[in-house]
Amino acid sequence: MFRMPDRFIVSPLNGEKFINTKQIGDKTLITNTSIEHASNVNRIGVVVSVPLNYEGNIIVGDHVVVQHNVFRTYFDGKGLTRESDAHIKDDLFQVLPELIYLIIRGEEKIAIDQYVFVAPIIEEKKWIGSVEQEHVGIVVYNNEILKKQGIEVGDKIAFKQDSEYEFNIYNQRLYRVRTTSILAKLEI
Repeated sequence: MFRMPDRFIVSPLNGEKFINTKQIGDKTLITNTSIEHASNVNRIGVVVSVPLNYEGNIIVGDHVVVQHNVFRTYFDGKGLTRESDAHIKDDLFQVLPELIYLIIRGEEKIAIDQYVFVAPIIEEKKWIGSVEQEHVGIVVYNNEILKKQGIEVGDKIAFKQDSEYEFNIYNQRLYRVRTTSILAKLEI
């Protein structure tokens, strides 16, 4: 295996670039046949190689949550299928450190210091049904910066408008929010 000076080499988890099936009993249901929507792109990869002289927390074998375009396949202007610019060969992709948002090492989940992952809060409203509270959520995956500020996993927080970015991590819908977009810790 080779190492790059400034990038990780990552392979999509289970070799799957898209998450577009759902198991229902003994049947597999295809939920989407399109490659156009980023919401169906797999965002979890396995670290194959770390950059030369890298001294951070990520190690070979870690699962990492990456930006949606890393594993993405798309159609070019001529309608031909193309791999993302991150593609190296086969199931290997190059990933800049700033495109990694979460480290998954067994049961341990480590949010990169710029980010936190938050579960939306859903309320049942009479006459309306399920409604998501805007700009608030519960911390699911925390980072060291917020821990030092007294925010822990399970805390309810408020964040800036339009600062949330939706992810599906192990079948849980979460928002990735920048640490700098956290406005307050709220009393539950």
